[in-house]
Amino acid sequence: MKEKLKINYHLLILAAIVLIFAVGFFILLRWNKGVDSDFDPDFFTTEFDVEALDFIMFEDKELALGREDDGELHILCLGNNPFTDEMGENGLAALIAKETGGITYNGAFPNTKIVCKTNPILAEEFFSLYYVTMALVNGNFSYLAEAASNTPDRRFKEAVNTLANVDMQKIDVLVIMYDTTDYNELSAAHNPNDDHDLNAFTGSLRVSMEHIKQFFPHIRVVFMSHSYAQHLALDGSLHNGIVTDLGNGTVTHYLIMGYNIATSVGFTFIDNFFGTINEENYHDYMIDHMRYNDAGRLLLARRVAEIILAE
Repeated sequence: MKEKLKINYHLLILAAIVLIFAVGFFILLRWNKGVDSDFDPDFFTTEFDVEALDFIMFEDKELALGREDDGELHILCLGNNPFTDEMGENGLAALIAKETGGITYNGAFPNTKIVCKTNPILAEEFFSLYYVTMALVNGNFSYLAEAASNTPDRRFKEAVNTLANVDMQKIDVLVIMYDTTDYNELSAAHNPNDDHDLNAFTGSLRVSMEHIKQFFPHIRVVFMSHSYAQHLALDGSLHNGIVTDLGNGTVTHYLIMGYNIATSVGFTFIDNFFGTINEENYHDYMIDHMRYNDAGRLLLARRVAEIILAE
């Protein structure tokens, strides 16, 4: 009779342990090797899709009930240098009129700011957005006229006369645009303890817009943001406004503040920073660190006209 085959269970257990370790080591080796991600650490591009921060509010027909419509589009322009650097047929106000087929009134003042100085000293400091807004609300332009008489720049007197003689009941659209003067002249950005602080950018803008909405509810307000801009240092060097914080934030910070205020009040906001003249194309549309050439003003006019005429 044949002898039975003896099985050494100790050897089987040892073989199984060795096999498990071998398989585990192989899997770990493959896992550590990973898969090529095709990432190139030396690759850099600025060509990313950026969506403009446009916020469009259309005319509320109910607010215009009882108001006589003369069949013409009347547009009042408030702001600073985008409207005042060129006052002729290539000026922004004239181009908006041409692109919309409407009638524009230029009530802008050069080198002025949105932020308000509650104790103005210089003549230009009387023409912040808040003081201009209150003159329109109260129908009293005497203090603006007096301040304009103290500056040799005729554009101040012309704008005061325009505002004093405009019929606000006929105005259909109010277009507001300021460049980056507030940023470059270190205007205070925000008072965290007072959203209505006139000495801060956000407070002055909010109070002005709230008064416009309260006293002229029939007017469609379009706030046009500043475009891309640079900071001109005292030594003449230029610095990218996107990354240069002068103490109150970068130009992007002022853009976001303007967006937040305008949209919270319920006004149309046009983002010129990302949507019109940006870091990639500003060479074609600007003559210096913050001002526009004829092509730039035409581009801005067409941008706002498209929004105004959209229904």
